[in-house]
Amino acid sequence: MKKLLVFVFALLLSLTLFGCKPDSGTQGIDKDYIYVGNTAATSGAFAGVGVPFNLAMEVVFDKYNATHDGPDIKFIHYDDEFNGEKGLTLTKKLVEEDKVFALVGHFGTNTVNATMDYLLEKGIPMVYGVTGVNSLYFENVPGNNILSVQPIFRTEGRMMVARALHEKLFGPNGDAKLGESDKIVVLYSDDDAGQSIKLGIQDEVAAAGIAARVTYIPFSAATATAVVPVALGLNPSVILLSSNQAPATAAAKALRENNSTVPVLSSYVNGATVFTPAQLVVDKVAQPLPYPVYANAWVDISQVGAPAPTAAQIGGDGKLMGFDYDLALLAGFTAEYWEGFVHDLNSSTRSFETTQAKSLWANAYAMAGYVAGCTFVSILERVEDFDALTWESFIALAESAPIDIPMAGSIDWGKGARVGLDTLALTKFQLAASGWTFVKVREIESLAQVKAKK
Repeated sequence: MKKLLVFVFALLLSLTLFGCKPDSGTQGIDKDYIYVGNTAATSGAFAGVGVPFNLAMEVVFDKYNATHDGPDIKFIHYDDEFNGEKGLTLTKKLVEEDKVFALVGHFGTNTVNATMDYLLEKGIPMVYGVTGVNSLYFENVPGNNILSVQPIFRTEGRMMVARALHEKLFGPNGDAKLGESDKIVVLYSDDDAGQSIKLGIQDEVAAAGIAARVTYIPFSAATATAVVPVALGLNPSVILLSSNQAPATAAAKALRENNSTVPVLSSYVNGATVFTPAQLVVDKVAQPLPYPVYANAWVDISQVGAPAPTAAQIGGDGKLMGFDYDLALLAGFTAEYWEGFVHDLNSSTRSFETTQAKSLWANAYAMAGYVAGCTFVSILERVEDFDALTWESFIALAESAPIDIPMAGSIDWGKGARVGLDTLALTKFQLAASGWTFVKVREIESLAQVKAKK
């Protein structure tokens, strides 16, 4: 139950359909409503991601509507079944028929990639792409309508190199920096995720001037067993695992089977569920991996020494759905988590079919949806005159100053930066009270802060 750090990786969206359309003026705004929408899978295998994401986002919109003057937010959603072609068709429907003002929580690699050219052509604001795919990445493009938030793989690849070069994670005691001549091996899966992270790794390797020390080796889930011994034969001091899900698990298992002790740095999309299958189980007890594993994380709700929440902090009836124990057992989490995310969901009557918003108080996908909703609302709170609001002025407001992200760092779209969050925590795979999980070992820091470490 208790997790010290929550990873949020590739996600989806969902929810109810509203048929109303704005009367006149700027598309998506009338005297009563500002219309926003998304498409995502809220049925089938991916409903477990899309439903929590959208429910939490709507909770944020409900709170905004109840506490702010001006037009209310009205959310229009279609189920794209995690199909990029259908996602494109439904996105066009949102923009051209429903005439929404913005897309919020534009979900998934399939739909994001399928719709990117269309969105750029139309110029409609897109707030929070729910994927790390590199098509969301832009530098120095003021006025760009793609307002990405979630860490983009290219940005994360840069952070992986920065952590390897500047953190004291190495040596016999795990407290020394990487030597100036130590070798780095990049194991990358030859797919969208692996290639996307690899591109960021190459960016930072070039910036650091260490190309001669780095070897790139492609692999897949099927070839990991054969490739890993080749990688270890190069005698690296660290392995950057540019991969996610099944290929990452295959590489982790092959490293264990080869008794590797080389530290591994991995992506935020690779939570404990990627590495626990690689562990050897003896008498039903999972054994430690022979090598340390570190991973980035962007949503952080842990705080060592933090007291347990009070009934007032968690809202609702002072109880947590599905948790029938004393709240005193829930020490160690931030007040922001309890008083913001948990309080708002626990105080909501929102539901989708059989899923209640208040049941999602520990759900990672709901946390991501909450972030998406809060980000959009933060921009709306900068609007002084809704009658004069346009797509261009909305984007200008988004770029005007950084925005604090709940349970995370901050996003700065100034000067046309669309690189996603570059403020990430560092975690280590280890045994905690809740079992094998990733535990925070470095606070949320920017790329610049990590690179400045001596």
